[in-house]
Amino acid sequence: MKCILIPKHGEDIDNLLTFSDNFPQPARKPGQVLVKVQACALAPGDIRVMKGHCDYFQSPRGFPYIPGGDISGIVQEADEKSRFKRGDRVLCMFEIPRPLDGLAEYACVKEHLVEKIPDDMSFTDAAALTSSALASHNACESFVKPGDRVLILGGSGGCGTFLIQMAKNKGASYIATTSSDSELVKSLGADECINYHKEKFWQITKFKEDPFDIIIDLGVGRYEAYSMAKNSGVLKAGKDGGRYLTFSGDEPHMKIHNMGQTVKFALSILPRVFWTRLWPLVPRYLHHMDALEVKPGRFAKIIDMKLRVVIDPHSTDNTLDLGGVKRAFHVMDKRAGHGKVVVQVAST
Repeated sequence: MKCILIPKHGEDIDNLLTFSDNFPQPARKPGQVLVKVQACALAPGDIRVMKGHCDYFQSPRGFPYIPGGDISGIVQEADEKSRFKRGDRVLCMFEIPRPLDGLAEYACVKEHLVEKIPDDMSFTDAAALTSSALASHNACESFVKPGDRVLILGGSGGCGTFLIQMAKNKGASYIATTSSDSELVKSLGADECINYHKEKFWQITKFKEDPFDIIIDLGVGRYEAYSMAKNSGVLKAGKDGGRYLTFSGDEPHMKIHNMGQTVKFALSILPRVFWTRLWPLVPRYLHHMDALEVKPGRFAKIIDMKLRVVIDPHSTDNTLDLGGVKRAFHVMDKRAGHGKVVVQVAST
């Protein structure tokens, strides 16, 4: 089968990615679904796996490996008693913790990570929905309350474009977001866009006068952002319900190669979570540990929301060839996408 291969860890996208047109097709195991892949969406995890930055827990099973994890496609084969049958149109999420095997003509996926999609949903949109919409939905379900004033740091990225819509659907009374694309985020439901190239959210007077209930950090990550929110008064104190939710640690491009670094990462987060819970005069600090938890029926619920799926404009030229995949990886590496970065694996 045709696929993209990466032979080793490294930083050089142009020299690492290779193309094969005769790689063995995967053999389905019991409990798995064999899917003919139509589209594959990229995420920051794809870059981490390639570079080996978190190889202690997020390294491929061996080399060379097929990158890409979130896919959509057509079922070719499933267990006899499976809820899926040949011809079903589906979306599929990678198995945590490593996104693998998506940039290929065929992939095998565990059944609980697969969901049927309606006939009127494109394969591109379906692949884009998978892990980003799941993480956003889990965040909204657990942390956003009706009536909240919400600030989303990074509203035009893969998660941000979904989170704006979901927070609005959850009943948020006001949504602001940082982005360089004001037109996009406002079209999704944001009330205000803060151009982070021109102003800092913690310096805006009206936010100090009417602070947020929750700030959701999708990529800034560093403790500085929490400190600025806390010290400036743009986020309510914990006793008034103020909370700061982050999807990453203090370093968005974290590196974990051994147990010592794993412990160091945990110790940079957990004490902060505990002491802000005990000290009500500061906003609570929260880490989205269960971002990609897949509960029964969760994907079906997300599909039923009829969300607008924003595809990064560069994705129209991303096909299953070296040029297209390299373009997609470069956009993902720079975190420059507006919406989801998707590779078109097949045309039918």
